[in-house]
Amino acid sequence: DDYSPLFLTIDIEITNRCNATCHFCPRDATPHQGIMDVETFDKALARAVEYRQVVKDVSGLEVTVSLCGLGEPLINRNAISFIKKVKAEGFKCSMSSNGNLLTEDRTREILDAGLDEIYINISDIGEEYEKVYNLPFERSRDNIAKFAELSQGTCKPVIILVDHHDDREHVKAMEMYWRERGLKDFHSYSVINRGGALFVEHMQFEQYTEMARARQQLTEGGLKPLCGAPWGFLFIGYDGNYYLCCSDWRKQASLGSVFDYSFLQVSRQKLAMVTSREPVCKTCNHDPINMLTDELRALERGEVTEAEVNKLRQTLREGSVEIDVALGRLLDYGDAHPEGMLPAADIIPVVASN
Repeated sequence: DDYSPLFLTIDIEITNRCNATCHFCPRDATPHQGIMDVETFDKALARAVEYRQVVKDVSGLEVTVSLCGLGEPLINRNAISFIKKVKAEGFKCSMSSNGNLLTEDRTREILDAGLDEIYINISDIGEEYEKVYNLPFERSRDNIAKFAELSQGTCKPVIILVDHHDDREHVKAMEMYWRERGLKDFHSYSVINRGGALFVEHMQFEQYTEMARARQQLTEGGLKPLCGAPWGFLFIGYDGNYYLCCSDWRKQASLGSVFDYSFLQVSRQKLAMVTSREPVCKTCNHDPINMLTDELRALERGEVTEAEVNKLRQTLREGSVEIDVALGRLLDYGDAHPEGMLPAADIIPVVASN
């Protein structure tokens, strides 16, 4: 009964430190940085194994473990052994990287460990790359090309292109550049404001009059607008705390520690945060109300058509219904099992100060 893309990826942040300094990543907004230790990783992985059984019972969907988080995973010296542990538990395993630490030796270790997919973030080349990332371009380029060569038939490299120039032609040019160097898979997306941690001038949603209209249109008929990110990408921070999702760069929405709670036990608290839009969702550009607000403003500027607005509105409403049905089954499952779930009021989120 495959009713939605929920419960798919458990993102274990093995570090939120990074060797790059991209301006579209608000690393200075993170209240603390660190590297996940072995004990915490082992417990996080045990929670993933535990939740996989829940997912099997509720939806039957496959669970992937991603070693991504908000940093460069290869900074963690245990990254290779962590991949091996994930694979030993029978999960499909993915990770992210900017490619600069992806030496040939490290590549061979990663492939031997059994990594299934790697998402390589590189949106510029040459001097522009060095200006944006503050890393040597030729080293990153050669590392990525070698990985593509050595990984054929084993691990799939995917080039991630962030359209931080707001220039689709630039994105197309970058894709062509990497195709010429043996890369075949690409994913591009616009700048994400990371739950409001990154200031983006046109994403100051609370001040826009269109928000009231967006809220009314998405809540009509008693509907609860729900974002799928906290459910499709379950997030464990380097410190062993569950967080609302990967957009919580300021780590405002802690749901408790993997040493104290299971994924299932924190589900009601997570849902309370999503429906209240506090403390993160209200400023995030992935929030459904904010997405429709942005589209309504684009309509006022003549940048989109009424039909496009209607299509997005319908998609967001249908998605919210789909998520609500799936979550209902998850919550019912939790209520029916001995360990149950903690009610929302039983976990007080730790709100990080800036």
